[in-house]
Amino acid sequence: MRKAGYKFLDHTADVSVEAKGTTLEEAFEQTVYSLMETITPSLRSISPEIERIITIEAEDKEALLFDFLTEFLYIFDVDELIFNEIKIHPIKKDQKKYYLKAVAKGEKFDKLKHEPGTEVKAITYSFMNLEEKKNRVKINIVFDI
Repeated sequence: MRKAGYKFLDHTADVSVEAKGTTLEEAFEQTVYSLMETITPSLRSISPEIERIITIEAEDKEALLFDFLTEFLYIFDVDELIFNEIKIHPIKKDQKKYYLKAVAKGEKFDKLKHEPGTEVKAITYSFMNLEEKKNRVKINIVFDI
């Protein structure tokens, strides 16, 4: 059985994803890959030429995921960067917040090299579900298109 990955689910108007991993970090990484594949289905054609360090802090895990994915949309919209290598350091928590630090590698989106996918307008809290069990994390999320 595959422990990490993602799949697209049927949705009437938007993009619905189920991502999973053995850790919270791995499930978050898979969710980013699903977002990138929505933007460009040709993840294998992305060269890891540019590196970005992304840091996020939030009051709970759902907000952390929402803000993390929103940051990737922002980077795509402003800098036109897409990524196919994501590595999240262990997520930390203190009494008030969760902290995430990730390294993302990719390149500038090029219509001649990368197949255009679906424009994602926003990440939504609609239908967001984060389920943690021992050695298994499952995330359901919807991207507004």
